[in-house]
Formats: sequence, structure tokens, C-alpha cells
Amino acid sequence: MAPETASRVRWPAGHEPEGADIHAVNAATSAAAPAEAWAWIARPDMWGRFYTNARLIRPQAGSWPQLQAGTRFRWMTFGAIVTTTVTEYEPFERLAWTGGGLGAVGHHAWVIEERGPGETLITTEETQRGAAVRLLRPVLAPAMAHWHQRWVDGLARVAESGPPPAPSAR
Repeated sequence: MAPETASRVRWPAGHEPEGADIHAVNAATSAAAPAEAWAWIARPDMWGRFYTNARLIRPQAGSWPQLQAGTRFRWMTFGAIVTTTVTEYEPFERLAWTGGGLGAVGHHAWVIEERGPGETLITTEETQRGAAVRLLRPVLAPAMAHWHQRWVDGLARVAESGPPPAPSAR
């Protein structure tokens, strides 16, 4: 689903869509409140429940399992190990991280907007740059569009079930 409006992402320098090797935009509407969508996307330990392309998610530094600005985590997506750092954290509205691995660097952002009672627009955008991205673009760009749509659709669905379970005590 294409977003209804221009990007609301606050792109860090060097990560803007202009000149990116790949720029993916995906969106979905959910009947869940923004707080429910936020509760799921801000908990990477829960992503596997609605997005199978996120695996081996491990904390590196900062708050866990609830993300905060500055949290760093490592995970596998699209067959690559990526280390990411949360760069934007505005509860119930915006979450973004930058990261890299295997000859690529990217920025991934989520924007959650209440459109009216029972209607929340969830948008995700990502840019990627690098030699590996340019080489794999014919395969990676459509795969990213497909998998990110599955991610945003999965988030929209799971958020409608309420918040995720509380983190287990360690």
C-alpha cells in the first residue's frame, strides 16, 4: 500500500531518499490505537510473532527489551547480520534506527498516526546505500518491498489483539 502523504520521516544526513540505492515505503491501516502498535514495534523481542524476516535479535547496549533512543541491537534480516542503533524515539509516534552490515548502511523509520477513532496509519520507510545494495538491487528492492509490507501488515494485525505480553524477568 502506498502512503497517502509525503514522507514524514526525519531523515538523518546521508540517509535521505534522494540518491539512495533503495528506498522502500510501506503502509497499512489498523483498527488498533497508536499505543498498541507502538507497544509491539518498540519491542524487538516480539517481532518474530508477526514478522518472520527478523531473527536472532540480540541486545548490544541500552534499554532492552523496550527500545529507547540509543539502544543498539544486532539481528538477522534478509539473510544478513545487521547492527542497528535507535536514533529516533517518540512514543506512540516515531521510531527509527540506523544500521549496517555486509557492505550496506541504512536508515529505517516507523511513523504511527491516528487518523480517527479506530483508524491508525502505520508507515515504514527505509533507505539503503552501499556496494552490496547496488549489486543486489534487482533482487533486494522487490524483496524489501514485499517483506516490509508483510511486516507492516503483521504489525497492524497483531496490534489489534492488544499489547504484547510483559517482558519476562531474567
